[in-house]
Amino acid sequence: MQEKRVKTNQIELQIRDYENGREGIIFLHFSGANLLMWQRTIPFFLDIYRLVLVDLRGHGKSDKPQTGYDMDEMARDVSGVMEQLKLDRAHIIGSSMGAEVGLSLAANFPEMVRSLVCDGALSSEYGPYGTWAGSKDEFKEHVAGSLDQMHNSPEKIYPSVDGLIEKSRESLEEIGWWNEYVEAMERYGANVLEDGKVTRGFRKFAREDYYKHYFQYRLEDYYKKVQCPILMVPGEDVYENKREIAAMEGLRKLAAQAQILRVEGWEHPYGWLINPDPMCQAILKFLSRVTP
Repeated sequence: MQEKRVKTNQIELQIRDYENGREGIIFLHFSGANLLMWQRTIPFFLDIYRLVLVDLRGHGKSDKPQTGYDMDEMARDVSGVMEQLKLDRAHIIGSSMGAEVGLSLAANFPEMVRSLVCDGALSSEYGPYGTWAGSKDEFKEHVAGSLDQMHNSPEKIYPSVDGLIEKSRESLEEIGWWNEYVEAMERYGANVLEDGKVTRGFRKFAREDYYKHYFQYRLEDYYKKVQCPILMVPGEDVYENKREIAAMEGLRKLAAQAQILRVEGWEHPYGWLINPDPMCQAILKFLSRVTP
C-alpha cells in the first residue's frame, strides 16, 4: 500500500493505493468521513482488484479549499486522481456524498467508469424524483431556513482530539454506530487548529458550500446519462418511505443499466464500519457479472 498526495484540479488529495489485481476500484466516502471508513471493506477486494481510497476535498488529510464542494467539482477532482495514477477506467463505490460524486463521474466522464455502486444518491431533494412532499415555495423556504441555520450556528471546537472523540462516542453509541473502526476514522479526520484546539475534519465553511449545492441537485439529469452498470443499494430505512422508493425506482428506469438491491439490515452510511460483510458480498457478485 502506498499513501500519497496527488495534485488534481488545483488542489492536493490524500489517497491510499493498493496496487493489487488488474482492475481498479475507487472508494468515495460519505460526508464528514474519510478514507479510513473503508478499513473493514479492504480485505474483501484486496486480492482481486487494485484499490484506491480517496480523501475527498475538505476531508481527512486532503486540502480544504473554501469552495468547490459540489458533486461535479469533486468528480473532476477524482478524474484528475485517476489521470495521475494512470488508471484509465475503474469501478466506483460511493457512499452518500461519495455516491453523488461517483454518479457525476459516471455521467460526465463515462469512459473512466466501468461500473458504479451507489450507497446513496438514490433520490433528489425536490422534483419528480424527489422526496419533498410540499410545494415549490415551501421547499424554497425550507432550503433558505436550513442554510441560514447552518450559517448562523458556530463551528464546534473541542479542546483536544480526545474531547472530539468523546462527543462522537456519546452520540453514536446511542444508535449502535460506535466501535474501534469508527474511532480510528474520527481520529484520522480530526483537524487541529493553530491554537491546538480541534474541529471535525469537514469544516463548517465546507459543509455550507456543500449544502448550498446539495439542495439543488436533480439526480435525474445524471442517471439518464450513465451508460455503465449501476448497483443501487438503499439503507433499510428507505423502505419505510413510499416517496423515496418511488423516486429511486424512477431513477433506476432512467439509467441504461441499473438495478436496485435490498441488503437486509443495511445501515446507511455506517454499515461499512459496523457490518460490511453482506454489502461487500453483494458487490463482489455484482462486479463478477459486469466484469468481462
